[in-house]
Amino acid sequence: MTLLATSSKERRWPVKVLIYGQSITGSSTLTQMIDKLLRERFPYADLTLENRSIGGFEAPRLVRTAIHDLYPFYPDLLIFHVYGGENTGELERILSNVRRYTTADILIFNHHQNRDQKAVPEFGPKTIRYLAQKYDCELVDVSTQWPRYLQENNFEPGKILRDNVHPNVDGLALLTTFIGRHLQYNPLYSAPSGMSTVRWYEAKRPIEENASDEISFTGEPWRLEPEGVTGESGSSSLKLRFEGNRIELIAAHTKVDKLGSARILIDGKPPSEDLRLYAYTLPSKGPETWFPCIRTIGFQSLPLLEDWTLRITKINADATRIGFRVEGSKTGFDGEGTSTEKFVSRSGRVVIEPRDWMLADIMKVFHQTAPPPVGYEVKWKVLPMFTDRYQAPATSDRGKVYFTNLAQGLSNGVHTVEIVPNGDGPIPVEALQVYRPPMR
Repeated sequence: MTLLATSSKERRWPVKVLIYGQSITGSSTLTQMIDKLLRERFPYADLTLENRSIGGFEAPRLVRTAIHDLYPFYPDLLIFHVYGGENTGELERILSNVRRYTTADILIFNHHQNRDQKAVPEFGPKTIRYLAQKYDCELVDVSTQWPRYLQENNFEPGKILRDNVHPNVDGLALLTTFIGRHLQYNPLYSAPSGMSTVRWYEAKRPIEENASDEISFTGEPWRLEPEGVTGESGSSSLKLRFEGNRIELIAAHTKVDKLGSARILIDGKPPSEDLRLYAYTLPSKGPETWFPCIRTIGFQSLPLLEDWTLRITKINADATRIGFRVEGSKTGFDGEGTSTEKFVSRSGRVVIEPRDWMLADIMKVFHQTAPPPVGYEVKWKVLPMFTDRYQAPATSDRGKVYFTNLAQGLSNGVHTVEIVPNGDGPIPVEALQVYRPPMR
């Protein structure tokens, strides 16, 4: 909220917002309403808003897709609602993982009243209230506010629903109003964890104050500029020892036309050599559905930046036994397997657990009478969560904050980053920003 509310024409802070859950949050209308609310209330924020909800995916399923959809996105604000997982632990695991892998603020809301309910069943909402307190989430208590709204307006539950459970346009507007009440900036609220979870390291401080406790320089210090420091020589690098799992470089504004590049080293190595700094996109959807064919695809060897294809070679009538082969656009053919056994590809760049196959469930949920045909393809991509070679960006927009992710997904501990100019032009740096999730 501080980033949103303190953005101005002179300083437009980037803010990433993710809406996540199942069909209640997955509505495109709700997405548009929340987007409109944020942009009207905070017009100067550099807002990125995405909705990666998957309709029909309760917490036991969503906990697996979050590995692809939620944690790599690393939002500043997560707006979240899901059913299920209260008894079996998946709901809590999603929240604990957000606290373990990101520094996101979490806004969570509990369940509204369905058409056939006299009242909202208490167990689910009570569990969400408990977890919101435990994991320091902003709680929108829809379970209390929704029935009160119906009672005060003498409405039947179906008045603001389009079926038994899903809100209609009026219901979504009401939900947006409830959420909007909690998106408030309170400068009097103390946030003792703020400086420890997201920390800003000013690049010119070591030169101006002769300080050596944060950023330091190997060789001669970089050139002092009004908004930061500039380095050009490969014999003089900028170095920072930090604690966290993500680090960004903020470029200083400059009028120089030809800017240079730099090598990035994390703990003395290029970030691309760290297995943890890669992410896979969610596997593609099944036929005539929005469900992914596979919930999670992992890896145990260093990936390449490439596209992957899994092609079905055999499949039985109810899609409970599937034969397949996998191929990477750079790795090439990487092995064959079956859906009933754990698959590890020849290179180790593809790992699929039997429990993550969704094709049999897709047939049941969507009442499909035939499985996908032989030759059906499942696709995903490898995403880099790092920068090996940093290219200083042109910074002509004075109000824009130019962030570059250097590494995301590190172990949440102590690391060292080094920025080594390649000697092909100046590297202006305003600051480094480090993210340290509150849980380990």
